[in-house]
Amino acid sequence: MEEKKVSLDKQAQKKPGKQVVQLSEQDLELKNRLEQYVEEIIQNNPESLEKLKTEVRSATTSMTSVPKPFKFLKESYGKLVEFYNGLETSRFKKQLADFLSVLAMTYGGDRDSLLYLQEGTLEEFKFWGHEYLSHLAANIGSEFQIRLQKQEGADDLLFLVDEIIPYFMDHNSEHDAIDLLSEVDQLQKIEQFVNQVNIQRVLVYLLSIVPFCSDQDELDTLLVTAFNICMKVNEYTNALRIALRIDKPGKVEQVFEACQDAIIKKQLAFQLARHRYQIDEGIINDETLKKIAANQYLSQFYINLAKDLEVLEPKTPDQVYKAHLEEKNKEANFEQIQKNLAATYCNGFVNAGFKKDALMGNKENPWLNNVKNDHTAIAAVASIGLINLWNIDNGTEQISEYFDLSDIYTRAGGCIGFGLFCSGIVDENQPAQAMLLAQLESPEVQVKIGAVMGLGLAYAGSARVELQEQLISVLIETADSVELAAMAALSLGLIFVGKCNDEVANAIVQTMLERPESQLDISISRYFAVGLGLLYLGQAEAADIVIESLAVIPHKISKYAKVTLTSLAYASTGNVLKVQELLGYCSEVTSDDKGTKIDKNYELQQVAILGIALIASSEDVGSEMVYRIFQHILQFSDVEVKRAIPLAVALINISNPKIQPMDLLLKLAHDRDQELSYRATLSMGLLGAGTNNSRIADKLRGLAVYFMNDSNGLFLVRIAQGLLHMGKGLLTLQPYYSDKFLMNKVAIAGIISFLHGCLDIKNLILEKNHTLLYYLGIAMYPRMFFTLNDNLENLPVQVRVGQAVDAVGQAGKPKRITGFQTHTSPVIVSAGERAELGNDEYMPVQDMILENFVILKKNPDYKPEIEQPQRKKTSFSM
Repeated sequence: MEEKKVSLDKQAQKKPGKQVVQLSEQDLELKNRLEQYVEEIIQNNPESLEKLKTEVRSATTSMTSVPKPFKFLKESYGKLVEFYNGLETSRFKKQLADFLSVLAMTYGGDRDSLLYLQEGTLEEFKFWGHEYLSHLAANIGSEFQIRLQKQEGADDLLFLVDEIIPYFMDHNSEHDAIDLLSEVDQLQKIEQFVNQVNIQRVLVYLLSIVPFCSDQDELDTLLVTAFNICMKVNEYTNALRIALRIDKPGKVEQVFEACQDAIIKKQLAFQLARHRYQIDEGIINDETLKKIAANQYLSQFYINLAKDLEVLEPKTPDQVYKAHLEEKNKEANFEQIQKNLAATYCNGFVNAGFKKDALMGNKENPWLNNVKNDHTAIAAVASIGLINLWNIDNGTEQISEYFDLSDIYTRAGGCIGFGLFCSGIVDENQPAQAMLLAQLESPEVQVKIGAVMGLGLAYAGSARVELQEQLISVLIETADSVELAAMAALSLGLIFVGKCNDEVANAIVQTMLERPESQLDISISRYFAVGLGLLYLGQAEAADIVIESLAVIPHKISKYAKVTLTSLAYASTGNVLKVQELLGYCSEVTSDDKGTKIDKNYELQQVAILGIALIASSEDVGSEMVYRIFQHILQFSDVEVKRAIPLAVALINISNPKIQPMDLLLKLAHDRDQELSYRATLSMGLLGAGTNNSRIADKLRGLAVYFMNDSNGLFLVRIAQGLLHMGKGLLTLQPYYSDKFLMNKVAIAGIISFLHGCLDIKNLILEKNHTLLYYLGIAMYPRMFFTLNDNLENLPVQVRVGQAVDAVGQAGKPKRITGFQTHTSPVIVSAGERAELGNDEYMPVQDMILENFVILKKNPDYKPEIEQPQRKKTSFSM
């Protein structure tokens, strides 16, 4: 028998164009039954209220769509509210309030669910399920903010929070629990609900909201909470990762002192070495741990990786250029020197860390004979430092002979090279300090500059107090050249990067105040500002007092220093207000009402653009938004302002060759403005640094032909090609690691030091200060993933490497990579990629991000798959 259909809305039939909703007999019966219950409730029947609750509750087991009782009670909601308002206080009224709180989720106004709940019994609200409690949590968050503005108490709300949080945690809804506690400023309460089962889901979600913290206090609370829950469940590797992000005295030491497992301590030491964190000597007593934390294993494993991938043999600049694919160009004699200088840098970048090369290592035909006895000789000798990166013994052996020569340029280059191969390596004998402080006593200014640069490179991030006095004395000596003083300021900034050293800051400010304006007008003097800014890298509000003190400096360098200091202090924070402040410098008017062009401080606008990129560089959403801003600046701003865009684009995509930035830089490299073209060319090298990207390589070969009659342009193309093939594809300049959660301050400092030199590329990089390129050396790091056993020996295992996928807050154990390939470790991990172990035979000693060095152990629960024998096909007949 065909089921009878009944119209729900009789008036709908009369109105043309309005859809008629028809109900089945079962639905009509349910609707009538619900309406009957409502009528009985209005007649003060508590039993009908219980029956109505039962009907609604049975229908809300699944909320994939709005349950039918909710639809059918739409017209009755107003009647129930009116009846409720007329009731006197009683048990029945409170029970009705409980039910209205649920209905208000669909039909009520803002926060009505919460208001009715508070007037109810507060007994059964947790039984209405997850959707209701999620809605209630949103109401509580809104109400809490309103009361906060009115400065009213919220104890009743916190009582509800304490009731809801256990439900969320027990039902695998940790992200809802964290959101609610964040809204009511009670995030620390999450600690009591964390255990070994839910620690990973809680931790991943907590750390994923770090980029969205509105202020420093909120960020500190979140990080400290995450640190505490890791310590509670003995997750020491994650605790150390968070301690490095907190960057407060004592946190790192607390992790080491709490950990009693010798193998896990080795893993912690590898994490310290990657971050270049120098822990107090008394904390680590074991010699193996000291060697790991001092980064003394890095060169050994890097060479092993090169052997494994068969790229250990030296590569010549001509092999990088692939000059046979380019149109030949006759170069004048003076261009030959520049050509050899470019080859020197390219050779250093390509063979970085491999301990041997085809130019400087050629004793039969010394490469120094091919360069002038001036600043090109400095670059040639200093390149030995790059070639022997992280290897003090080999580097000292190769470079010591140049210190015995009387030539000041080779000695200056030797100082820079010595600093490079000592960078990031802690050696009890302090060879760099002994050698370079001796050279600092030289009467020759050029040797002094080399020694100062070498000290900055060798001890970047070390905060060595014994070097402070020596370098400050060089800084404040007004009789010395401004270049020497500026390099001393930069080295002080590198050594005490992010340490907020007020004594050094005061010395730099005082130097800028006392130096004559004619010296501050020289382009190299910008490094006073850079050195000052590096002292407060990532320290946010801590730089405010120093920023105010810059107002006393009458020279325009004070504004340059202010913008530099602001951008470095808020580096990687994503602070929207600071981005807007820096955009204010970029949007200054360029002409008056009559159209007369106003003299502008374009240098200030360029450093502001660089600062915007630096602030937004740590997370993808901010980087995309800033990239769009840069396109607007290219469209509407003066060409002098546009010149900073290529450097800023390279900064937010360094060693990450995405197609869009690549195409933009290629377009700008062909711009008719020469300086913009130069910067875009060099930025292409930074974009693809260490990736061997074939598309960029092809475009750079095209640019080599484009610049065939421009020796400066061709020089920059060669430098870009060297950067692209840096470390033969095994190195990266990316300063962010651990899923972009941690920032290597030394790497950022090196990159920024170089980029500020590029803001006046013609007078610095293309003149005698091309040695600023070597500051990129302290940002270099192998993009490798080694799996080790507990004896620190290579343990080859199957590893999947693929594109990272955001799986935060998803149910179950979702895949965190896609489009992966399976390799045997060690493997190379590019920007935006993530590694996972290929099977469950081995597991990390503790849960952690798989990168750099990871110590593995046998999985006790592993059961090898038993191969099923293939069944033979048999034929039979009926």
